[in-house]
Parts: sequence; C-alpha cells; structure tokens
Amino acid sequence: MRPFFSVITVTKNTEKKINLTIRSVLSQNFNNFEYIVIDGYSKDNTFANIKKYKDKRIKVFKYRDKSFYEGLNYGVQNSKGKYIAILNSGDIFYSNKILFLMKKKIVKFSKCQFFFSNLLYLDKKNKIKRVWKNLYYDNTLQDAFKIAHPTIFINAEVAQKFKYNENYKISSDLDFILRLLINKISFKYLNFFSVAMEQGGMSSSLNYLLIKLREDLIIHSKYFKLYLVHFLIKKISKLKDLFFINQKSISNKILKTIKSIS
Repeated sequence: MRPFFSVITVTKNTEKKINLTIRSVLSQNFNNFEYIVIDGYSKDNTFANIKKYKDKRIKVFKYRDKSFYEGLNYGVQNSKGKYIAILNSGDIFYSNKILFLMKKKIVKFSKCQFFFSNLLYLDKKNKIKRVWKNLYYDNTLQDAFKIAHPTIFINAEVAQKFKYNENYKISSDLDFILRLLINKISFKYLNFFSVAMEQGGMSSSLNYLLIKLREDLIIHSKYFKLYLVHFLIKKISKLKDLFFINQKSISNKILKTIKSIS
C-alpha cells in the first residue's frame, strides 16, 4: 500500500542531532508513512546511529550529494508517499500528532496541493527563541516570504515536477516556493505549530551569510521589478515576521515533546 506521507531527512556529520529527529518521526501516532533518511557519507557516527533503528518504515540511503538540495531532490525522487515533508537533522515535529493533524487537513482541503504552518526556533538549550507565524496571505508572490519552508507538506507529483534548483547552495527553498506561487500551485495555511527547528542552521550562519545574500539577490532579480529595493525591504521586514516570544505554554509543550522522544 502506498504510504500517505514520505518524510525526508538529509544529513551529514550530525551524530549528536540525528537521533532526536529520527525519534520525533517514529513517535508519530499516525503510522502510514515512510521515513527516508539520506546520509551524505558522514565521517562521524551519523550513519551508525541511523542504522540502529530497525523500524520497517525507515529507508536509509547513502548518497554523495554536492549540496543539501541535491540530496533533497534525490529523496523526493526515491519517495513513494502521496505527500512529502522535509525534517532536517536536529529538527523535530512539535508533537506526536503532527502527521495525524496534517492528514486530517489534507483530506479536508483536498483541492490544495501544498500546506504549511507555524515554525518555532530553538536554541542549543531547547529554549524557544523565535516564532515564524503569519496569519494573512495575499495570493501574490509576496506570500513566498511568509511561508516557513520547514513546515511544508506538498503533493508528491508537484514536488517531483518542481525540483529544487541545485545551483543555489542555501536559498533554493525560496526559489522553490516562488516557482510554486508563480505557477499558481494552490496552498493552504494551517494555523498551528508543526516543526521546531534548531536556530543557527546553514542559512543563518555567519559563515554563509555572504553566499545567502548573493543568492537571495539573484532570486529577487528573477522574480521582481526594482529587485534591489524589494530585496532591501524584505530583509528589513523579516524582523517583523520572525519575532521574539516568551510564552510559557508553548515552551512547556515543546519541552514535553523533547523529553518524550529523548
């Protein structure tokens, strides 16, 4: 039977983080999914940690990709689920009910082809530092900057058609979302938290800042008039979209989730 979901994790040299992510996926109370884990020939114990799990839902690949997005394309190509989700190494689902909730919403809004929700950022001590939450969408290309890519669940046929552009090393997710919108791929925003991700990933690292800025600027020039002005405005307004929070109820919820899967 075809799985409803394919969850994809692309990883390399993340031996200290991969277990939390795997346990987050396997703890889901909705079982009709496959979990594709792609190891880019890690030099540490990442692959050994992955192989410890004997769950039949896990499909492990070794693939010498040239970039993260090439690994994602490889995962999508080898997936069999009806809908695809991406969970990066170190990231977790907000609760063990996320796949169940997503399945319920996908069935309800069956005309939509991709779904997304709210995102939490955690520091190294698993404390919430920021939240990505946008309640209003304009049905224009501007929506691309409001969509949290790590929360996307997308129809598999659409994902296979709109592959990630491997020319971008960091910002291909933005290009991917813009192409979905410019081609009128229907979407649905779901107002709940679905993923908690580690703050300080590649796209936010100072080491990659110049690369990201360059790629973002190239992408802006492809899709927007007066792209330099648009680029600067978006960089400033991003601070409004990613704001600091201090909500004890959310903190307690995510700490409970981490404790349950640790």
